[in-house]
Amino acid sequence: MKKICISLISSSLLFAYYGKVEPYQVYNIKADVSGKVIEVNKTAESTEYKGIVIRIDDYQNRIDLINLKNQIKNFEAIKKSQEEILKRKKRIYDVYKRLKTKSQIEKDNKFFDYQNSLIALNQTKNTILNMKAQIDKLKDTISKKNISFNNYIYSINVNKGDYVNVAAPIATTMDINKVKISLFIPIDKIDSIKYKKIYINEKASNFKIDKIYKVADNKYITSYKVEIIGKYPKISDIVKVEFR
Repeated sequence: MKKICISLISSSLLFAYYGKVEPYQVYNIKADVSGKVIEVNKTAESTEYKGIVIRIDDYQNRIDLINLKNQIKNFEAIKKSQEEILKRKKRIYDVYKRLKTKSQIEKDNKFFDYQNSLIALNQTKNTILNMKAQIDKLKDTISKKNISFNNYIYSINVNKGDYVNVAAPIATTMDINKVKISLFIPIDKIDSIKYKKIYINEKASNFKIDKIYKVADNKYITSYKVEIIGKYPKISDIVKVEFR
């Protein structure tokens, strides 16, 4: 009789809650660049496909990239020549400024000649730097026009031939490597669940408390929303959750 009473008391301390298994995170992906959609792999929906899924026309970007790379080669050759010219003009100026047989006007002319060469070299260097920045920008644009995803692809929201603007919704993806379950726990029970083992459908689980929202829920005004995370095989299942 005593064992039965203890069992009843223990059972009365257990509270079961029910929640829906959801992806840990949902991402509404938007376009980073504008352009015409030239390719869409619709078979990637409902998979964790790792290749390119959506391609936006980048033909002109690639042409511009090739042209810039060729221009940089030309300017690098010009820079090399200017560096050699600058060295020679500096040597000439260094000689002239020490010669007493040369007038100040002649010395000044050599100095200005040297300075003009230095300015020209610096302009070429700046041009190359600007071109390299343009190349980086083009590479970034091309990358953003060849879109792949790192998570489960729930839906693809564009079709071949569509024109997308920046910030247009193009896909919804989900992190399903782990899942979350949202529960509404009475405020006076919150402290009692923090360090207990979590059971899912009567079985010990790997779930842990991830977040406790310390503001009463608008609908369940005497409860706090609690999110638990862990591994579970089926999204959208309604499960029984106990803290023991």
